[in-house]
Amino acid sequence: MRPLDPLDGVSPLARLLRSAPGAEVRAELDRIEALLGEGGAPAAAPAAPPLPRGPLLAAALAFGRGALALREGALDAAVRLLDGAAAAFGEEGAAEARDLARCEAVLARLRRDARSACASAVAELDAIAGAGDGRRRAAVVATHYRATAERIAGDAAAAQRTLLSALRGSEPFLDERAQILNSLGTLYVTLGAHGAAEALLEHAAELHRRRGDAVGEAIAYGQLGAAALGLGAVERARAALQRQEWLCARLGDAFGRARALTFLSELALELGRADDALALATSARDIAAGATPPLRTWIAYAARAMGRARRDLGDLGAAAALEEAGALFRELGHPLGEALAAWDRASAEALAPMRSTTPVAPVQPATTVQPATTVDWFSAAWALGSLGLPSRVALLLRERMEIEEAAPRPENGEPVSCGGIRERALAAAAQTSPHVAVQREVELVYDRPDDLTVVAAHRAAAHRNLGRLAALTLAPPGLVVAAIAASSVNVRGLVLPSERAAAACIARLPGLAVWLWPSATAPSAIGSDLADLRTALGEPLRAALALAPAGRVLCPPFAGDVGAELEAVEVGALLALAESLAPGELRLDAQLGWNGEVGASVEALGFVVTR
Repeated sequence: MRPLDPLDGVSPLARLLRSAPGAEVRAELDRIEALLGEGGAPAAAPAAPPLPRGPLLAAALAFGRGALALREGALDAAVRLLDGAAAAFGEEGAAEARDLARCEAVLARLRRDARSACASAVAELDAIAGAGDGRRRAAVVATHYRATAERIAGDAAAAQRTLLSALRGSEPFLDERAQILNSLGTLYVTLGAHGAAEALLEHAAELHRRRGDAVGEAIAYGQLGAAALGLGAVERARAALQRQEWLCARLGDAFGRARALTFLSELALELGRADDALALATSARDIAAGATPPLRTWIAYAARAMGRARRDLGDLGAAAALEEAGALFRELGHPLGEALAAWDRASAEALAPMRSTTPVAPVQPATTVQPATTVDWFSAAWALGSLGLPSRVALLLRERMEIEEAAPRPENGEPVSCGGIRERALAAAAQTSPHVAVQREVELVYDRPDDLTVVAAHRAAAHRNLGRLAALTLAPPGLVVAAIAASSVNVRGLVLPSERAAAACIARLPGLAVWLWPSATAPSAIGSDLADLRTALGEPLRAALALAPAGRVLCPPFAGDVGAELEAVEVGALLALAESLAPGELRLDAQLGWNGEVGASVEALGFVVTR
């Protein structure tokens, strides 16, 4: 028995939860509750159809209210109601309904508590999936939601394996199958496998449409829009996002509408339609602010889009809107939003002297502008690169070039062309469009999905490294360089720095690699990065570290190239030194200036520090 089965023949609640606005669902819940008298018995209502026995009906009503709360993002209420429904079904011996309610309660906790709920969620969902017949609906749902916990915990490979297991078990349950396809497509969007994501999400959208599940269809179209954007298919993205917005407007889904309108405003900005972008972003912000509770993440994204549109329209008040968005992203601890806000600040600072209304003295031949180095483009570029978004770094580099080329030349300033280095750095950062790989992704997702995960994870690490190298072209001079030796270096891409690392990799050969960090990086962060690499390699490593005071990354590598283009960085002798060290030894250059206390902190990570 499913949780809403006690209402069969009495109420269309199951259908309404899939396809009706929240107000209509609430009205139906209230109507059914009004049919009940005290103790769960039917009230005196001659025209009402006969209701099932009271406790099961009360449990179904609690589940319905909890499902609506979960759909609308009222997560505390969802947890309370769904836990209550699960307990009530359990008391009545309705094990399948109990376990399905438990699954929804776990999902509500995961959405509310994020990573802190993952371990307990996996344990409870495993218990549900392992109890009784593994082919039952509750086992499939539990397996699906376990993958959600794994994705939130950051283990994409485990999430994919679990989702594929759930997909295999979902053939008797087309409604669950459509939801699992949504989750699998969303995972591939996150991994950057946009071709595979698009194929799965198109299938999911069709299944949802056939079943009349507007909620699931809206989710599928929202992710289809993201996948199309990743493929550079602007018109397909716009069509999918417009479909999501229309469905969410019918449902009264504030979250989905705010998301779709914000994405559409960004698309309008890319197409040079700042007036349309401002109208779309304003609508998105108003919808997000009017939700209960307010959708602060989408308020921030909409405010950012409004600020960018106003900036493009020449509105001097744009900076205030951009700062509002940046402050909210910082408060929310949203890494992508913070990186985009840092980009906005750099752009606003670079444009401010050009748009200043302060009159210039007639004796001056041209307006004097601040040198480009006073604008901190690097922080935003590094943050975007570290998130594995080299295409965003490319857009930042392009915007910086356009602004500086349009500005009056500063006295004794840097030449605009720089010998073509800036153009080459931009071209290298922009080389990550995955269009050619799309068809192969579609084949792999059906035939060899484990291979697709390996490819997507390696590509994501490479994109992250490329983004960081592109960002380093904006950094001030000064690099810490590490030559690393270990037998398993260059195996399965493990040598590329992780998402948590502060490093970039500039070279790797069998048994050897070269990492570097901006010279301002804390020694503890460098030590932690090397310790993480040692763990990934599964063996002690040998590393020689040196300071390149004037070192710079001039250009990241192009596809097929053999490394970044560097200035004032010497690695040959450093590689030879690393090869001569004992396993676990870190040799420090005196120029680094790391004192004994710093060396001791690095030794505490399990290294032997020598000088």
